[in-house]
Amino acid sequence: MVMEIKNRDLAGKIGKIKVNGRKVKTPTLLPVINPKKQIVEIERMREIGVDGIITNAYLLWKDEETRKKLISRGIHDFFDFDGLIMTDSGAFQLMQYGEIDAENRKIVEFQRDIGVDIGVILDIPGLGNRERMEENVKETIKRAMEVQDIIGDSDTLWAGPVQGGIFEDLRRYSAKEMVELGFDYFAVGSVVPLLNRYDFYNALNALVWAREEIPVDRPVHFFGAGHPMVFSFGVGLGADVFDSAAYTLFANKGKYLTENGTRDINTMTELPCSCPICSTHTVDELKKDRSLLAQHNLYVTIEEMKRVREAIRQGTLWELLERRSRSHPKLFNAFSRFSEYSKFLEERDPLSKKRFFYLSSESMNRPEVFRHNMRRKLGFKTKMLVDAFPFKDVPIEVLDMYPFGQRELPEKGNSINKDIEDWEIVNGIIGYLYGYYDLVPENARIEKSKSTGRIRNVYVNDELWVVIRARDHFPILHGIAKEMIKRAGWTVTVSNGIGDLVKGGRTVFAKFVSDADKRIRPGLEVLIVDEDKNLLATGTAVMSGREMITAKSGIAVNTRKLTIS
Repeated sequence: MVMEIKNRDLAGKIGKIKVNGRKVKTPTLLPVINPKKQIVEIERMREIGVDGIITNAYLLWKDEETRKKLISRGIHDFFDFDGLIMTDSGAFQLMQYGEIDAENRKIVEFQRDIGVDIGVILDIPGLGNRERMEENVKETIKRAMEVQDIIGDSDTLWAGPVQGGIFEDLRRYSAKEMVELGFDYFAVGSVVPLLNRYDFYNALNALVWAREEIPVDRPVHFFGAGHPMVFSFGVGLGADVFDSAAYTLFANKGKYLTENGTRDINTMTELPCSCPICSTHTVDELKKDRSLLAQHNLYVTIEEMKRVREAIRQGTLWELLERRSRSHPKLFNAFSRFSEYSKFLEERDPLSKKRFFYLSSESMNRPEVFRHNMRRKLGFKTKMLVDAFPFKDVPIEVLDMYPFGQRELPEKGNSINKDIEDWEIVNGIIGYLYGYYDLVPENARIEKSKSTGRIRNVYVNDELWVVIRARDHFPILHGIAKEMIKRAGWTVTVSNGIGDLVKGGRTVFAKFVSDADKRIRPGLEVLIVDEDKNLLATGTAVMSGREMITAKSGIAVNTRKLTIS
């Protein structure tokens, strides 16, 4: 397993990358290490909280003395760092200077020989016209193919570079080819020039186009996107790993990083930060000591990544994006066009969260709004449709469900009198999610919570039929699964060989999924069947149906053992 997914929000994921016995939690940042000009010691980085670094294989290889030491000692001993170490191949220098005096195969062999955890082939990066981008993509693929023998016989996790400039078809083609070649880690390259000119829109497009073609369990590295103001956007659109030299490059220019942008330290009077550097030093000390400034920059960078991870856990990543979008006009412009990613995000975003905050008109681009509008097109069987801003035409039966019942609005919405029977509410919930409106009979026995008065347990003929979850009013399937399985859909099919394990409540991993309903979204309660369509269990989907089919590792469904008569 390359990547283990723990939590999700939008297209972002909390997970772990495991390689050579080393683990890093994602999304993560790998600070760039320059062995010749490092102004923050690696030991200090450990104290700050860095568990992985990236350095340049070409620069290490080019210095003959350094090359010999690395081959003799290995890269972890050389840097005295036992965390994860990744190396870039020298492609950045190739993009800057047009050529380097190294061959692809030699650089790849060198990375293998010094024990790099994650390595990169010597791809052809850069931006330019379509003809040039086609040539770059073809040459990168050719280079990836010519080192397959080295890659296949190595403990290193190799990155398949995704090039193609600002051309969607080329980015997608490049990503597909890297998947076909068997890479388990992917690097979206040539975005630094875009970010340097604040072209966030095209940089994020490149990420989305690649991410759509790459299975969910394979990490995607957003190469060179190292400023904290862009982390939430990259993660929200599917990036798992970032690297940054910004903490030192900006410090050398007297620039003070914040999560919202960059300031000139020479124009500052106070330090608006409580990191260990800013809380124990003055502005004048940071002006004079570039190492202190770089340490502050690194603290801020690491802190923002922690903030992004926590937003994923809390299901509030969209709210963080809305706040960060105000950091720069061009960043706001990119965010205001997130409707272009609605289909991409809807497939990956969990169905249920703790809350739905409406903060601005950009909240209309949230996946929940797009998802409801898709559902509206199929039609509803309901007593009444009502508007629950920002949602239109909501069946009255589902007003307590997420996101309708968990909305926080600038102004209090109008209360709606729900003059409907309890059994109708349950049927409405099942109908809204699955399209089945006749599975709960009028004579069903319904138990309610004594504290909230809301529906909890539904019985049919004294058999537990369905449980309505308190926090979001979503259904947990029990006896109703017997009726749902008679109708096509909402199933995850597993290999016959693991049927008894699944019946016993064992987790379903993606590698055992042979088919899945492509309408399934993370967070949906699904039916688990064997290849003969026998019902084995129910459970909560961790991946979308499409992701379950393309992934080769990770949890697909958290299984719930059936307790039906």
